[in-house]
Amino acid sequence: MSASAVSPSPRQDAGTTIRIAATPDQTWAVDGDYLHKRLDVLRKLGTHYANRIWVLDLVSDFLLIAGILSAFFVAWWTVIPIVGFACVQRMSNRRVAGEMAARAAQESTDAFLYLYNSGVLWLEQPTSPPSDPLRQFLSR
Repeated sequence: MSASAVSPSPRQDAGTTIRIAATPDQTWAVDGDYLHKRLDVLRKLGTHYANRIWVLDLVSDFLLIAGILSAFFVAWWTVIPIVGFACVQRMSNRRVAGEMAARAAQESTDAFLYLYNSGVLWLEQPTSPPSDPLRQFLSR
């Protein structure tokens, strides 16, 4: 039997996946895209998590508007770096949402259980045998 390199995630289309290494043999994964789309899930962990993502998204929206307006009032080529920076910031906001949820899951058992029960957090199957000699099954 060969080990599969693909994680058996509940969402196969999870784009931004943040991994939490709990032990050398156990890795948990958090879906950052879903958390970015559904801020109510983050709000139940703490309102400051959802507010931070909302503010960061608002800044990237203002950058998009400023980039379009700069094309009219400054120079046509200024839209390229400003809109590019806004898109990169929006992608990093998804990663930040996942990292904040991962940090909350590591700090609180209630947050861990809430994320696990909502399907945002799942256990990835290890692709290599356990490194701890006490956890290895010996076949004789």
